[in-house]
Amino acid sequence: MAPGRAKGAGCGNVRLALLLLSAAAPTIGHTRARLPCAAATPATAPARSAVCAKLSTNPLAYSFGLQEPRIEPPGSPDPDTPPEHFPITREQIDSLTRDGVVHIPGALSPAWLRYMRDATTWQIEHPHMWASPGVASGLYDYIQRNVWSTNGAYARFMYYSPVASILAQLGGADEVRLSTDLLMVNPNKGFKWHQDNQNGPVAFEHAMRFWVTLDDTPVDHGAPVYLRGSHRNRCVSESAVFVDISTGELATYAADTIEFRPRAGDMLVWHPRSIHKIDGPKSQDWGARLRRVLGGTAILGNAPYVGEGKALFGDLGRHSLRNGDPLRGALFPRLYPSSLACEREARERGECTRTVEGLGRLMSNMAASLGQMASFTNVVKLDKAEQLRAERAQPEEGARAAVGAPGAQQPIGASTGQRR
Repeated sequence: MAPGRAKGAGCGNVRLALLLLSAAAPTIGHTRARLPCAAATPATAPARSAVCAKLSTNPLAYSFGLQEPRIEPPGSPDPDTPPEHFPITREQIDSLTRDGVVHIPGALSPAWLRYMRDATTWQIEHPHMWASPGVASGLYDYIQRNVWSTNGAYARFMYYSPVASILAQLGGADEVRLSTDLLMVNPNKGFKWHQDNQNGPVAFEHAMRFWVTLDDTPVDHGAPVYLRGSHRNRCVSESAVFVDISTGELATYAADTIEFRPRAGDMLVWHPRSIHKIDGPKSQDWGARLRRVLGGTAILGNAPYVGEGKALFGDLGRHSLRNGDPLRGALFPRLYPSSLACEREARERGECTRTVEGLGRLMSNMAASLGQMASFTNVVKLDKAEQLRAERAQPEEGARAAVGAPGAQQPIGASTGQRR
């Protein structure tokens, strides 16, 4: 990364941390949000401009601390009930090992899909303060990290849905914990080629990424694309975010991409080192459509804490963990083989949310993560240049398509994994 860019990236993230810190104090007194309406989940999203303006201009009108939608999960499970079982095949395990990513169709039953749609609609209608910085950026219509820690409906989803069972089978793990989650609604700008490194304080070899979608993929954008086998690369540093796939070792993977068009209730699982991207709408506005996704990072087996010196937005709770300590406790709750009563109770007491201590730790670690921040800034600039090139190329592509000339864009031919 160019040294001259690191400074600007770090300053931008310090400003973000200061914004988060300024909102930390109200979390000491937890507020109960209103009960959900009895009406069915609306088919369209709240107006994007209303959500963005409301969160960015009047943050004090929004919820702090714990929120409880009181939405009953399918089957009304007892508190100690293990996650719902979902059978995983040998072929799916092999696909993850070989390709670095696997598509699990129908991971959520219709009942679980309805539950999560209701929970997400409620969350958008009762936005949490921790969503405001991401929404103000315009990258998403709504985005909130560690929503499980503040919203009881999402916590119950992680405890009792099939997600943890799927992750345990794919990872061959006898224990699965949650490192961090991320609720994402409508990626307006998309994300170019990158690896995931905001996984919380867990090493790549003990982590597994997941993505559960609540809506069908649109026909012309929003499809996740992966470089097949790129999880085996050794050229991308652990601190890097966005990458250039035309150079170095990554160029050997660039010719073999796999695209997924998951449907509502499907799940994607991948290795944190897998290089991937997702393109947003050309207009950078989803309008009345919805693309709701709950993503996150799972901790597999007996993993050590590796968060010291790292700027991790998923590690802002109060703890005294040092590098090498067992990565356990209520901040990183056990999901499989079952959740633990003591950890559930700690969450319900509000002990798993962001703290002033955690935000201070984040700010002190910013300097150690300037390479990561510079990577992000660099690609934002490259993305703008790429967008300009694409806009200039559109008339030429349209002319080729009109006459059927070589080079005209071909239609997408598969709805799940497809080589490109």
